[in-house]
Amino acid sequence: MRDHRAVNLALRVLLLVWILGYLVAACAPILNGHPFLGLIAVVGGLLFFVPWVIGIVILAFLIQATNPPRR
Repeated sequence: MRDHRAVNLALRVLLLVWILGYLVAACAPILNGHPFLGLIAVVGGLLFFVPWVIGIVILAFLIQATNPPRR
């Protein structure tokens, strides 16, 4: 049972990094005032949006699957 908690916690941290990493990578150049890098980041963000959402769904499913059973 302890293994499930460790895996669940690791998956939750990975989900947080996955979400924040995408947002930082997509928005940081625009917020720093680099229009060309910002355009590249926006185009890249649009291209990688669907895989990012799929990753969120997979991580959410794995988090649910490793939740400890309720008593």
